[in-house]
Amino acid sequence: MEFNSRSFGKRRITVLLLVVLSVLFLLLKTCKHKKIEKIESVFHKSEFSGSTVSKSKEDKLEFKRKVRRGENLASILFSENVDQSLIPAIISKTGEIYDLKKIIAGNSFLISFDVNGFRLFRYSIAKNKYVEVSKSGNGLISGRIVEIPYEIRVEFVSGTIRGSLYESLTILEEGGGELAEHLAALYEYDIDFNRDIRRGDSFTILLEKKYLKGKFLGYGRIFASEFVNRGKKTSVIRFASQKGKSSYYHPDGKAVKKMFLRCPLPFLRLTSGFGFRKRHPVTGFSAVHNGIDLGAARGTIVRSTADGRVFSTGYNRFRGKYIVVSHGNRYKTHYYHLSRIRKGIGRGKWVKQGSVIGYVGSTGRSTGPHLHYGLQRGGRYINPLRLNSPSRNPVKKCDKERFGNSVKIIFSLFEIGNTDILNDYLKQLIFNSALNLIGDSI
Repeated sequence: MEFNSRSFGKRRITVLLLVVLSVLFLLLKTCKHKKIEKIESVFHKSEFSGSTVSKSKEDKLEFKRKVRRGENLASILFSENVDQSLIPAIISKTGEIYDLKKIIAGNSFLISFDVNGFRLFRYSIAKNKYVEVSKSGNGLISGRIVEIPYEIRVEFVSGTIRGSLYESLTILEEGGGELAEHLAALYEYDIDFNRDIRRGDSFTILLEKKYLKGKFLGYGRIFASEFVNRGKKTSVIRFASQKGKSSYYHPDGKAVKKMFLRCPLPFLRLTSGFGFRKRHPVTGFSAVHNGIDLGAARGTIVRSTADGRVFSTGYNRFRGKYIVVSHGNRYKTHYYHLSRIRKGIGRGKWVKQGSVIGYVGSTGRSTGPHLHYGLQRGGRYINPLRLNSPSRNPVKKCDKERFGNSVKIIFSLFEIGNTDILNDYLKQLIFNSALNLIGDSI
């Protein structure tokens, strides 16, 4: 049963009033500004176009560039003319706080000098984290790892499918490709993005965005989402149990995770549907096609769609290299035309849902690289795209009241996110206030 926000009636209005009152309280609190500690402005820019040299007001000379292939810390310090007598101490101190083997080509670093020579070395671990080794006035070498906290904003994203999910989100959002990956993973049990989505389908998402010095750097938690596919709305919400573990559920309390994934290959095109085909591409004769063919580049990973034990592997002139996995309730899944089977995958091997078992190829009777995926129940082939897969681990009884409150509050925010009456600042306050009301439930 899908969630319908209009069914809440008066209770929903009460919830919205609570949200607005909380926002007013929050506005009063924000009038008392706190001093924000300034982070050193000299810290790295996340990407350097090449080696650069700058001179600060205090006559500090700085060299910034990316690590080149084959370089290590010693060669970097030597190439940038650091006093050779200091290099062993700098390497030793850096090694105490960071694995020097992880200094890799493409990451950025900064070396700074002053009138007394070497001042500090900074190496970027992540967009908001760096290693710093510096020399004090008395000549002592010290080191630390510095992490700059992201600014987290709760925002509302909505859009319509114009091409693929990836294309639509890339056009709509900075970093949309990353968001497409997150959304596809969230819906991979309910929607086959190889086949199901259509132009005009729509999505709405309440999520966190991470910023550093005002620049967008990525996404955080997805709190809730709605995807309308062919007129059917599928809603999901993030919820934490009493033990503090967060998972995603549908508003009726059923878990998003199901016994079977919809597709063993994410983000790929479907080249042949299930059922009777008028003409087989190789034999030229009519044939019943007991599965679906998924076109993909040679070497693309193939995942087991459910937990199970490998029933058989091998090669024949029709299937090519193949794997058959046996699951509970008399189910079996078939994976044909593989280029190779993953090392360690053999008869009797237990595999988890989503684990890689092989790689796409064109072995056996095949005209090009693709995966043939079949599903059997009790020895009879069924259409894997029409399987109503059972849900796993629904919301527990002890958590149902908290879960129900979270659903009411979170999905009430979708109307606020879609309105043009409120500006982004007020929406931010309302979103944050509502999430504060939910607290540990997300």
